[in-house]
Amino acid sequence: MNTDYRNTPLCPVLEGIKEKKRAMEEKIRQEHPKAKIFYNFIQARGSAYHKEFAEIYCTKCAYCGAKWGLLPVESFEIDHFINEASFPKTAAGRAKAGQINNLVWSCITCNRGKSGLFIAPPYDTILCVDNGNIAKVFFRDEGFAIQICDTYANDPFIKSFFHALHLDHEARRLDYLVLMLDEMCQKEKDEGRKSKLMRIQLNILKKRNMTVTAGGTS
Repeated sequence: MNTDYRNTPLCPVLEGIKEKKRAMEEKIRQEHPKAKIFYNFIQARGSAYHKEFAEIYCTKCAYCGAKWGLLPVESFEIDHFINEASFPKTAAGRAKAGQINNLVWSCITCNRGKSGLFIAPPYDTILCVDNGNIAKVFFRDEGFAIQICDTYANDPFIKSFFHALHLDHEARRLDYLVLMLDEMCQKEKDEGRKSKLMRIQLNILKKRNMTVTAGGTS
């Protein structure tokens, strides 16, 4: 069973992310030999690189699990895991910040919420999204809301990260339910049941969008 809170039991497991990113880096280097800041090639929505990078993360936010396709592409961005402000304000610093191993597929809410946080050691390892470590910090409760695991429940930085990314927001739970219903619709063969599932999904998505508007997240 998939125990990663970012995925439903039917979601593909996030795996081989670092290897896939290295392969993508090599592809960009071959096509753009002078490339230094890989962020500049990947961040443009609508570009082939942007789509390919999203697919490395199964088109799901690496922090909360929201899915591109259920939410529009405008709801997603390329995030610097260690924010740009943490690097020297030099050409070398910008290049290091924009290396592909520091880039993450993220929804706008997580990216903008995290932007002011400096993720210093050991939290760069504890919260690493590429190797699944972050799934040992947070979990889904029985109501599908994201919670902090007991091990980190009293950790000040983990709590600040949790709240900064709005992982406790109702929209996170509703995003998960919408994703579950989408997967059920895709597998359902009976057109009547599929139609009912789609109506439920649409109603939850409407509630999700209303919740986001009221709560100030995206």
